[in-house]
Amino acid sequence: MSSESNYNYQPASTSDSVSLQLPFALLSAAIAVILVAQTVNIFKARTSLNEAKVKLSEGYRNREPLVKQSKDIQEKLQAIVLDLLVLAQTDEDAKKIVAKYNIQQAAKGGSSEGAPAPAPAPAK
Repeated sequence: MSSESNYNYQPASTSDSVSLQLPFALLSAAIAVILVAQTVNIFKARTSLNEAKVKLSEGYRNREPLVKQSKDIQEKLQAIVLDLLVLAQTDEDAKKIVAKYNIQQAAKGGSSEGAPAPAPAPAK
């Protein structure tokens, strides 16, 4: 035997290192593609949300005159009904209309705007 050690060190072949790098490279590429796709989808969603916000605010502005008109009509109808109730105290035809449709005046100070109206009394 010789006193010299016979170490035959051979580094790993390059085919082993390539075989590990290729799956990691493919995995990294797949993750990058997924992240890019999600980013694009987020930008599209943000754009559509901004467009919806603009449409909603336009719709709100377009409805304001209609709401005002509705409120005016409601006030006029309430005035007509109150006049009918006053007239029903002296006129028989008005009394028949009030009885037929069970029209009643709400108690003063009993209901506030936006509160539900009290249930009508049962018809006789």
